[in-house]
Amino acid sequence: MSISGRRFLAVAAIAVAATAAGNPTQALAEPARPSFSVGSEDSLLPGFRWDTRTYAARCNDGDLSIEVGGAPGWRTRINGEAPRPGNYGMDVKSAEGSLTTISFDRHRSGSGRIYRIRCLPDDFPGFTFERIRKGGPKYFVMGLRQGYAVIFSRSGAPVWWKKSVTNVTADAKVLPDGTVSWNTAAEIFSGSFEIRSLRGRLLRRIGTDASTDVHDIDLLPNGNYLVAKSTYRRGIDFSAFGGPVDASSLDVDVQVVTPANEVVGHWKSADHIAFSEAGRWWAELTSGAEPLAYDVSHWNAAAVDGKFMYLSFRNADAIYKVNRKTGRVVWKLGGTTTPRSLELVNGPADGYPLGGQHDVHVLPDKTITVFNNRTDLAGSQPRAQRFRIDEDAGTAKIIGTIRNERVGETFCCGSAQMLPSKEWLVSWGNSGLTGAYDEAGRPLFRLDLDILWSYRANAVPDGVVSALRLRKAMNFMNR
Repeated sequence: MSISGRRFLAVAAIAVAATAAGNPTQALAEPARPSFSVGSEDSLLPGFRWDTRTYAARCNDGDLSIEVGGAPGWRTRINGEAPRPGNYGMDVKSAEGSLTTISFDRHRSGSGRIYRIRCLPDDFPGFTFERIRKGGPKYFVMGLRQGYAVIFSRSGAPVWWKKSVTNVTADAKVLPDGTVSWNTAAEIFSGSFEIRSLRGRLLRRIGTDASTDVHDIDLLPNGNYLVAKSTYRRGIDFSAFGGPVDASSLDVDVQVVTPANEVVGHWKSADHIAFSEAGRWWAELTSGAEPLAYDVSHWNAAAVDGKFMYLSFRNADAIYKVNRKTGRVVWKLGGTTTPRSLELVNGPADGYPLGGQHDVHVLPDKTITVFNNRTDLAGSQPRAQRFRIDEDAGTAKIIGTIRNERVGETFCCGSAQMLPSKEWLVSWGNSGLTGAYDEAGRPLFRLDLDILWSYRANAVPDGVVSALRLRKAMNFMNR
């Protein structure tokens, strides 16, 4: 290297050091970078960012109009066309699901970046996305209107989607083995779960009759599945609760089933949850016309941790920790008081730790997270909460709460999941809002659905999918 070359490097090093020391007069100018956008009749999701490589677009009539903003020293290549410098536009024939590739390359160094845009179906549900800070789950899954199961990136791009033949994708999620599941929900509360590969191939159905509960499915470490089945008891006298003397109750049988749908384990709510544990919900259950069956507990979520499972029952306002081997209830959080009830040491003044809650997760430190809807309770704003349980003392303590000032009430749905990074992913129930938050509760991103809502949002487990696998799967399904 020449003396002048060494002198240039030394001067550059001094300038960088001065900038790091807070001297703005020595700051090096950011080199110009190229960019792209789409035509006014199309829509790029999200808007262009240098560090965001994957995008979706609403393409108009099978065309995608791309506008390139060039930069000195850079050339652009679209779909393998010859590289071009400067600003220019190109119309690309781009059918539903097809992929357009845009490459930016430096003239001399050969370094560059590749960006990809995939066209959404015409009936893909509308949404808006706002990135506030870095962070959040790399990917998360939602079941949307029109029957789409969608994997979003934390940049707000739909990077994978599949439409259900029943137009329903309740509780869409990526399971730990990399398969995708959702419930087809032929009826409002029941339908079989489909297990599919990322390439869309139907691998199996879990729960082959209409009594399989729509709310949740878990893949166990041994390859079996945890699901629930609706069951009924008839000829029940509900007069003590303001109901008829001869009616039916809707119960749930939490089952372990093999991939071939062989039932190898049971836990029946009828054996463990008394009718009286519906508590305040009896006023609503008996307020209208007599139902076909009284939904006295309404199971909606499960989390498995070794030999224990944590079950959420909405109409009991409670989470139950259950020994999977013995069936014994270890403790109960919320709802009416029983011998297994925990005392909440810092709970709300109305005495209801939980109210119509949805979703439950158990963390490695044995704390649990819950989406607490607070349905029909004073100060009914929903919240994502984390509880620490002291089983020896028989107590529970709230150690984290996140609220969203835009959400007033949620009578249904929702989820609250704390990630290994200590960040949160929260679906705000039937408000249509989903957001990611840091450990302190500061928002990282927001997704707002235009119509209705998703039952819950499920983070994709770390390391289970990659951008390359998702892209290959979408290319296969749209070949």
